[in-house]
Amino acid sequence: MTTNTIYGTARKAAWHKAGVAVEATSASEVASQAGLDWSVSLHDITATYTVPGENGFNIVKDYIPVENKKAVIKTTPYGQTSAIGVVGNRYKVFQNAEIFGALDSLIDSGGLRYAAAGEYDGGAKVWMLMETPMEMTIANDPHSAFLLAKTSHDGSSSVIIRPIIERLFCMNQINKIYRGKNKYTYQLSHTTNAVLSVSEISNIIQLSYDMATDYTALADTLLAKEASHEHARNYFKRVFPLPTKIEEVRYDLLSTGEKTQYTRAMQAREAAFNIYAASPTQENIRNTEFGMWQAVIEWADYNARGKNLALRAMSGASDNIKTKALELLGV
Repeated sequence: MTTNTIYGTARKAAWHKAGVAVEATSASEVASQAGLDWSVSLHDITATYTVPGENGFNIVKDYIPVENKKAVIKTTPYGQTSAIGVVGNRYKVFQNAEIFGALDSLIDSGGLRYAAAGEYDGGAKVWMLMETPMEMTIANDPHSAFLLAKTSHDGSSSVIIRPIIERLFCMNQINKIYRGKNKYTYQLSHTTNAVLSVSEISNIIQLSYDMATDYTALADTLLAKEASHEHARNYFKRVFPLPTKIEEVRYDLLSTGEKTQYTRAMQAREAAFNIYAASPTQENIRNTEFGMWQAVIEWADYNARGKNLALRAMSGASDNIKTKALELLGV
């Protein structure tokens, strides 16, 4: 996939920046290339209990077992170990090889290919991306569909496999269309009786087609709705709202915290509007509600605050603002 240059900045897809692009025909090859060929295991936890001694020295009194909790230990192929999380006793470990190996069946049956993989938070969270053969053209704008498989080893996330859509010109990433609806998603909790189902995972291909169809229909609806600059400014004001007591009070009368809140909202509104009104990525969709929504998506993927925007997009941390922006359009 090529990079695009917008406003003089080279843009890459989130997975390009957050992980490792791979050339592989099996999940095991992907794991090796992306550095995910390590294992996790559960271990008992003890707390060191100390009491103050004389002359300021602490004395170890006892090692106390921590009941109902386990430490998750990561072990590399070279025998290096590190603690990456604490989980409950009912937590079931799924190895990287087990989770991602279940995707191998999609290579032959669905015509997919492995594209990238990575980890973050010291291996507490891992992901793998597959490119599907699905392509969409919306307003002469090419889109591709991918499958993202991800999980955590610290109890913070289930095993999740879901389609994502990428608008190729600007690398905008659409992970989710409707809040609270997971009909496009395979999800499995890390519980004692959980079993990975290869047959259910195979069905995700059809769910990917369903999401692509729904997204295309949604885009057609929003493209048919014209939007003026005034409409767009009012929309971004609703996407990035402020309490009335901050919005309508003189700036110099605001508290320090309120000034910060005001400034962030105003900067977000202006940044999104500038994308909508002036970005080359809007040439074919400007003056439509689809363009307004895509401006928010682009803001979330590339202009929002955060230490690592690529990880925000990959992890889904930006999904709420994107979904909220769509809901505000009444579709």
